[in-house]
Amino acid sequence: MRHAKCSFSLHRLFDDTPFNTRRAPADFLLRTILSVAGKFVFLRVISASGLLIALWFFPVQLFVQVGIYTTLLGLASICVFGRYEFLILRASTNDERIDASHLSILVSTCAIAMAFACGFVLWRDPAKLAIIVFPAALLARAWLRLGLTFATANGRYENAVDALIPHALAQPAILVILLHKGFEPFAAFLISDMVGQFVAAFCVAISERECFAHVWRPLARERIFKLALSNWSLPTTNLTSASSAFLFAAAPIFLLPTIPNGILAGTLALLFRILDLPTSLTASSVGPIMIKEVTDRRRDKNRFLKGATFLIPTAIAVAVFGSISVGAIVLDRFHLTPQWHLALTILPGVALFQASIAATGPLIDIATAAGKQNALVLLNLLAAAAGGTILIGWCSEPLMAIAAVGIIGATRAITMSAWLAFSPCDDELGRVVPS
Repeated sequence: MRHAKCSFSLHRLFDDTPFNTRRAPADFLLRTILSVAGKFVFLRVISASGLLIALWFFPVQLFVQVGIYTTLLGLASICVFGRYEFLILRASTNDERIDASHLSILVSTCAIAMAFACGFVLWRDPAKLAIIVFPAALLARAWLRLGLTFATANGRYENAVDALIPHALAQPAILVILLHKGFEPFAAFLISDMVGQFVAAFCVAISERECFAHVWRPLARERIFKLALSNWSLPTTNLTSASSAFLFAAAPIFLLPTIPNGILAGTLALLFRILDLPTSLTASSVGPIMIKEVTDRRRDKNRFLKGATFLIPTAIAVAVFGSISVGAIVLDRFHLTPQWHLALTILPGVALFQASIAATGPLIDIATAAGKQNALVLLNLLAAAAGGTILIGWCSEPLMAIAAVGIIGATRAITMSAWLAFSPCDDELGRVVPS
């Protein structure tokens, strides 16, 4: 009886039976996204306590260091699987999914081993704690990313969000304890971030334990090798596209240390940190659900998605960050928070930039899941080159530079949405052809 129950729970991810088909109109997807977003809001409210603690203990200039560290860690976590984790979502049989899981783990193991080796080689000064914490934090993020990939493939979005609650509670609590013990603020952040990510990865792994159990099956070396070769575009062109998009998102963070005004640099870093919460909230709510629907339609050849569906990520990003910008303008206009005048004045420009990032991330993953990522490589490379040129050329005018880069990012997001919605790639995207 227990075996039968386990087999049923694994039906959607580790069974050779084709996935069940169902309609996925835009309004259904939107309701699902809002349901998941509601749970994420609860998580982010809890996580915001950690930011409030940081505001109390950290000098505002320290957010520049925190921003650079988390940016580099985010880029590494995108690259750690070589993008092969998308093969887990595309797979249609039990063997394909297990091989894709093994391939992803092998690639990530090599990447993390190299990170640990570099950390030990470069370990010179005990003050440079980030050098040794970085690979451990990368291991935690890779473990978490694999668990969330299993949850996405299973359509178990809300269960995955529930599994993240201990992380939202543990990370700020650990930060408070370390600061109370007398740890230097930046070191306390590094350790609490790493431990918090391990807590999140462990809880999601427990939630998806049936899927992780299949990872221990013997490796099919020949099949895995052929799988890697036949999908060579994932760690090459697709990884280039995703990395360039991430570097575009991270470019302003690397500009901040060059700003001579420390208060302005710290305020910008703080705004990027604060607005990263709705950015990650938007991407985490939209991305997995859209990816699941696209891969299901691509696998089953059921063309139930309308073109307008692919405008959802951009529309939600505009709504979220537009509301934030309007709120900031109202607060500043009526002098309700005069002590935050500088932050409120520059917030709309930063919000424009973050809105483009919130929309672009899910769109790149959707195109990857659909197997149509190659067409977006040039667009992302051009956007990254233009953004970098503007930030370097206008480094003396950081506010104007960030606003200009935000316009470039918004143009890129709109172009990507339109391409996914109206390009003639119907079989791959599982779209309804407009009559």
